[in-house]
Amino acid sequence: MSEVMTRPQDSAPMAAPCAHNEPASMLQVIASAAANPSCDVQKMQALLSMQDKLIEREARQEFSAAMADACGEIPQVEKNGTVSLGGKGSYKFTKWEDMDRVIRPVLAKHNLRLSFNTRSAEGSSNKVIIGTISHANGQSQSAEIELPIDAGQGRNPLQGFGSTISYGKRYCAEMLLNIVRTEEDNDGRFRQRQDEERIGPEQKDEIIQLLQKSGKDTVKFLAWVGAQTVDEMTPSQFQRARNGLMKAISEASK
Repeated sequence: MSEVMTRPQDSAPMAAPCAHNEPASMLQVIASAAANPSCDVQKMQALLSMQDKLIEREARQEFSAAMADACGEIPQVEKNGTVSLGGKGSYKFTKWEDMDRVIRPVLAKHNLRLSFNTRSAEGSSNKVIIGTISHANGQSQSAEIELPIDAGQGRNPLQGFGSTISYGKRYCAEMLLNIVRTEEDNDGRFRQRQDEERIGPEQKDEIIQLLQKSGKDTVKFLAWVGAQTVDEMTPSQFQRARNGLMKAISEASK
């Protein structure tokens, strides 16, 4: 860098910008270098590249600060939806419209926007839902979840696809914004102590693969297991889930 920023009069090195300088200060350095006859194209490109990195770092810091502020302001979301399990009772869940109503004004306040997209999963009929939070400065962060189509009782294919998208939106938003859903179930179906042991990544992947292979309704299956998400399964719930899925797969192959 000392070769790039030199004075034509005495070849003494110019002071390089400190790491905390604003991009505007870097523009001044670039302007000085551009006026220096000894600053060739390659050196100018190096300076411009440094400026881009400084701008990128500042934008990333702005995005991180906005995300931190937004996550700190989003309240817990109530479970206003109910899923009936026929004669086996029911359980409550958070509807996407209720979650959107809570998070949308907070995101807008901090120049953030939440959007979604989907793609087909490779090698299966599952859908991958991708959630992306973007900032007005162009920075973004994404999360995704792969789900089988919700082939619940009484649903046609279009309704099943819509249910899957809604489910995926909720979980992507929760991953991105650390949203907490309030516990309103009175029978303690999903109530777990915070310090209770959870399954590891390998066990989680195994359950997801078995769910995909079995074609089970994910929401209803998790309700049967007694876990709100696969991530929150305890070892005992994992064993029950694994045995149930293996049995379903075996019976389907007969």
